Amino acid sequence: MEIKYSKFQLILEMIGAMILMAFFIFIIKSWGSIPDMVPGHYNALGGIDRWVDKTQILIMPIIGGAMYFGLTIVTFFPKIWNVPSAKTEKGKKDVYRCIKTMIILLKIEILGVFFYITSYSAQSLKLPKIFLPIELLVIFGSLIYFTSRSVSLSNQQ
Repeated sequence: MEIKYSKFQLILEMIGAMILMAFFIFIIKSWGSIPDMVPGHYNALGGIDRWVDKTQILIMPIIGGAMYFGLTIVTFFPKIWNVPSAKTEKGKKDVYRCIKTMIILLKIEILGVFFYITSYSAQSLKLPKIFLPIELLVIFGSLIYFTSRSVSLSNQQ
């Protein structure tokens, strides 16, 4: 089943691509001003609990880019998704559209989190204490919303 991109999904994809490009541009432009040792890990309260060589800062954009491209590929193969089965063909398409939007939005949210953490690491700053609760609320909120929406769409006649 081919699920074409909606205008909203295309806009989200463009936002994700811009975040990814900005991520790499940020690293390239700020490389000279990044200290030799940067935070390598943050605890739940945003405190720095491990320091690493600045080359380790490259891991986040690389993983972010791999995740972005991997999930983009997955969106082209909806048959491999584990989604609620719908009663009608229209319901099936609606469920797949919903899940596709969820995947695209999660790509943006995860890239945003990676970029945010990397920008703080590049400046050797602690993360705000509210960072983890907000991050979890955003990501799990999206998952819960889109999962419940897809279940609701699958039950429609």
